Order: sequence, then C-alpha cells, then structure tokens
Amino acid sequence: MKTLLTLISTLFIILIFSNSLFAKTFTVKYAHAGSADPSSNYTVGANFLKYYLESNSQGRLKVEIYPGGTLGNMRTLIEMVQMGTLELAHSTTSGYGWFFPQIQVLGIPYLFPNDQVAEHVAKGELISDIRKAILKKTKSIRLVGAANQARWRCFFTTKKQIKTASDLKGVKIRTIPAPLQIEMVKYLGGNPTPTPWPEVYTSLASGVLEGLKLAVSDIVTYKMDEFTKYGTWDNHAYLWGLVSANNDWLLNLPKDLQQIIVDGVQKMLIVQQEYTKHLEVLAVQSFVEKSKGTLYMPSTDEQATFVAAKEPMIQWFKENIDDGPMWIDKVNQSISKAEKDIENQRNDVLN
Repeated sequence: MKTLLTLISTLFIILIFSNSLFAKTFTVKYAHAGSADPSSNYTVGANFLKYYLESNSQGRLKVEIYPGGTLGNMRTLIEMVQMGTLELAHSTTSGYGWFFPQIQVLGIPYLFPNDQVAEHVAKGELISDIRKAILKKTKSIRLVGAANQARWRCFFTTKKQIKTASDLKGVKIRTIPAPLQIEMVKYLGGNPTPTPWPEVYTSLASGVLEGLKLAVSDIVTYKMDEFTKYGTWDNHAYLWGLVSANNDWLLNLPKDLQQIIVDGVQKMLIVQQEYTKHLEVLAVQSFVEKSKGTLYMPSTDEQATFVAAKEPMIQWFKENIDDGPMWIDKVNQSISKAEKDIENQRNDVLN
C-alpha cells in the first residue's frame, strides 16, 4: 500500500511538473521603425504576427509590439537583437549595412526586373546564403525571412519633372548613408545628400533636399507629397523588408515554438508584401488626385538612361565590397533561376 501511495504521489508530481512546463509563457518583443498608423503595412504586419504567434502557441507566446521607432532606428534595433535585448526586429537592408555591407547586393539599381522575380528570389538560395553569412559573422543574428516592404524606390522631386538621367544633374537627392546609394545618385548626375529619416520632412520644407528615392506609398504615408509634386516611375530598387531574431533566444525555445515563430514571421512578411500592393494603388490615387502630383512613366529610351547605372554599380560593388564578385554571381544566379522557374510556371498554365 505504501509503495502504491508513493507511486501515485510520484506520478502526481510528474503531472504537475509537466503541466507547468507546458503552460510556461515566453515573451516576444517585436520592434520596427516604420509607421505606427493603424493602416500602415508595418502595423498590419505586426498585428498579424501577434495574432499568429499567440493563437498558434495557445498563448505560450506573448507578443509585445514596439512600433514607429519606439526603441530606436533600424540599426539600433538590429544591434539590440545582436545583444539579446530584443527578440525580433524588422528592418530594411539599411539596418544591416553597418556590419554586413554585402547586403547592398539586394539594392543594386535596376537589378530585379519585376515583382515575380524578386519574390521568387526571396524564397531561394540567395537569402539562405545571406542568412548563413550574417550568422557566421555575428554569431547572434539569425535572418528569419525576407520579402517586399514598400514596393519600388522611384525618384520624387520638388522643383521639376525628371524624365531622363540628365534631368537629375545637380538635384539634391536624399539617400541613406549606404555607399551604393550615394554612388548611384552621383553616377546619374545628382547631388547625393545623406539625411537621417527624422530630418527628411523638414529638409524638404527648407529646400535642403530637392528629391527622394522612395516608394510612392512612403511618399504619401509620411506626407512627403506636401513638397514632392513630381514622381518618376523608374523602379530603381526593390524595397526589401527583413526580420531577424536573436539566435540564442530562438534556439533555446521549445522546438514547436521555434517552428511557429519561423512560420509566423514568414507569413507576416507575405501579408505585408501583398498588402503594400494595395497601399500603392491608394497612394498613386492620392498623389495624383489629392496632392495634385504628376507620376511620369519613362519611355523605353528614357528608362535606358537610368538603367545605364546598373553595370557601373555592379562594378563598384565588385571592387569595393569584400567578396563582391562572389555575391554578384550569387544574385545573378538567383535571378536567372527565378526567371526560368517563372517561365516554366507560366507555360504550364498556358500550354
């Protein structure tokens, strides 16, 4: 009888211990530096992530959202992930450039021909190779997913319509501090003017800046259309959104929660990617009708004057970035494979 009671007591203790383990909750702090407006793609994505992680983990994951640069700019957020004081951070490529300049390969102008190719590349070996390289270098930053963040960068100006590259001569164009962006604007004849994001609006108002390299949805969302009345649909760069996790935090979670987080982040990025296409339609309408702006679509010959920057920027990347030729080969191979896969899928539908 005593043995039976001891066995029952032991099983009872094991059951309580097991239940307490299953019920343990884990906090996920997720931060971004984008707009906190309820209708922004950042907010829509963040809310989806919170819903997905919490519901699929039966409440074992508790998500805290820190929007709109609450915890700092993109570089600061990635640094926090590296130090382990932040679990998940959303950034464009600019947040990674300070320690991994090779990521600028994603921003080489006119490299990605269209959405389909870029979206295909986001799921392939190039992003996997970037993930491995970042983790190898930092030991603590694991890239979880990549997708489009805000459509395509185009030129928007305050004083005149840009139709060809020659029209950019001397125009003070805002860039981030990334060398590749600076070199691109310089090659096209513009005056690259690196400006912190919080200062862009006032710099446009004062005339310190005369142009931007942004997506139309960003122009409207952040009220830059109050000053920029001329847009040029040159689509020189795909705006990537990247989410990284602290590696130790992620891998120390229970295996099922690791999988839920990876799935949730990747699904969130797709939600943002598709939602931002809808935002672009609304932004174009607002820019043209409400702001009385003009969006100019360059002719084939006019577009060629912009695309002329592609090869020189590839060469610059090869000569100035460590392992530059290798990364150019990787991105070219990824684009080539994407184009073939897309063509095969299209033929499968049509034939």
